Amino acid sequence: MSEIVDEFYTARNLLYLGAYPQALAALPMHLSAPQELEKQALQYRAFLGQGNSALVLAEIPSKAPVLLEAVRALAESHSNPQTSLSTIRPLIAEASNLQSPAFVAIAAQILAANGSHDDALRILALHPKNLECAVMTINIYLAINRADLAQKLVARMRSWSEDAPLAQLAEAWTALFTGGPKYNDAFYIFEELAQASSVSTARLLNARAVAKLHLAQYPEAMDLLQQALEKDSNDPDTLANLIVCANLTGKPLETKSRYLSQLRHVAPAHPFISDFDAKDAEFDALAAKYSK
Repeated sequence: MSEIVDEFYTARNLLYLGAYPQALAALPMHLSAPQELEKQALQYRAFLGQGNSALVLAEIPSKAPVLLEAVRALAESHSNPQTSLSTIRPLIAEASNLQSPAFVAIAAQILAANGSHDDALRILALHPKNLECAVMTINIYLAINRADLAQKLVARMRSWSEDAPLAQLAEAWTALFTGGPKYNDAFYIFEELAQASSVSTARLLNARAVAKLHLAQYPEAMDLLQQALEKDSNDPDTLANLIVCANLTGKPLETKSRYLSQLRHVAPAHPFISDFDAKDAEFDALAAKYSK
């Protein structure tokens, strides 16, 4: 890690673990003006994690400090990805904005969500020793099926990340993507993260459930997903994974339809919905073609 003290180390790690109330509670007091701005950004990102995008959009004006404008764009991406992209690109074009790792991490997240992976990787490369930027880079490598690059970066991070929860999270994601015997490794890393941080979040429960799904341990996966649902009944990833698990376990169509309807309501731009609708349209097109 950098020799510079990271005042937000604990809060940022809790944010990525999905422990949003704990992240908010961990934000420090009595900060300098630039630090106060980063604190606000983390605070709003925690609100987004709790599903409060309307609150974030209401509180951050369209003309705000650049870091908060990026957070506002992130909030927009939850319902209108294209709007968020048109908001963030002019900000990225200003070279001075890219000096902030906090800004770059948020901007890269928006770019990647819109499929602009090369642009996201280009700006992330400006901060190779920033933990959040490195983890975001790994996430993008996995999204573009470059597990080999993700594995190399995970290995390099071990020399300077000092076992930060964020680094362990990235290692677990990479193991989950790699598959085979790594599924078990991923499960235990996620489990250890929950134990070490004393938080059992919907995000960590989902991660463990996905590992169990890959191991074909469906009852265990369903149990973990039900626990996640109890923690947050509107968590989009929980609902998406419940649909998958319901399919694999032969649950009634009504059950799957209910989860799908709920997911459409809470996260209409979720990747599962986009993929489902694309496949549905493809099926309809093929059906129409062969019915002639």
